Amino acid sequence: MPDDNKIAVIGECMIELRPSLADAGYSKSTIDAQIGYGGDTLNVATYLARQGIGVEYVTMLGDDPLSDWMVQQWRANGVGCELVRREERGLPGMYWIDVDDSGERSFHYWRLESPARRLINDDGRRSRLFEQLRRFDSLYFSGITLSLYHEEARSKLFEFLAAYRQDGGQVYFDNNYRRRQWPDIGKAQAAYEAMYRLTDIALPTANDERQLFGDATNDQVIERLRSWGIREMVLKRGSNGSVVVDESTTTSVAPVLVEEVVDTTAAGDSFNAGYIAARFGGAGPVDAAKKGSRLAATVVQHRGAIIPRDAMQDES
Repeated sequence: MPDDNKIAVIGECMIELRPSLADAGYSKSTIDAQIGYGGDTLNVATYLARQGIGVEYVTMLGDDPLSDWMVQQWRANGVGCELVRREERGLPGMYWIDVDDSGERSFHYWRLESPARRLINDDGRRSRLFEQLRRFDSLYFSGITLSLYHEEARSKLFEFLAAYRQDGGQVYFDNNYRRRQWPDIGKAQAAYEAMYRLTDIALPTANDERQLFGDATNDQVIERLRSWGIREMVLKRGSNGSVVVDESTTTSVAPVLVEEVVDTTAAGDSFNAGYIAARFGGAGPVDAAKKGSRLAATVVQHRGAIIPRDAMQDES
């Protein structure tokens, strides 16, 4: 394994469309939209890179101008793109985002034909990619990553992760459950349990976990994940802060409060990036969660998934 703490982040990034501030109420016959990009794993990769962490993003895009533009922007933010595959005549997924008066966001997706869904479908491409992933210290996945792939491809991924961990690799996983991404809840539950059993550090959101598995309390979430072998986790609870759990302790970490929440997009992703960067830097889990909270508090005060670089200058 290399010694530079390099991490590979696997998932999907999409084109982000949002109404301009002037058109947020949909009061005109035409809407002026702002174009950006985002996706849970790409958000994590970007915020990790901005903190000085060596990171490669792993996905598949099309060969269109917007895909070219996204790769250019990722590289400008310090994200490695060596493992970004391109599909002839492919087009990236897209989402429209609305934000209410409290800053809470909602999404509308066009992604069923996204090339990212086919990243590990082909046997040859999958084998080559898995071999390349072996050279990374750590790998990061989300529940959305898992939902992209069909069952056979997920099974091959889980086989690879078991071998990867035996060789000393570390796996991070954020649950990020989206019901509409799964054909039925049973398949989602099976995939998540398999993934958790191959995870070293879990970064779940409490509401998503309870929605998927029906836990009555956060304590039940923690006990279930412990029973599946998780020895370090941070249970994110939104405005209620987080709970940090290791093999011997459970510690509540208060959120960092801000005067105005502008947009909650990427709040959890930026928390994860702050946490991982701090752990890479030698911080303990509680201090890492505090750093994650500070970064998330910065991000929610700006519009969009990826905030301006100078807005987080104190987080590097």
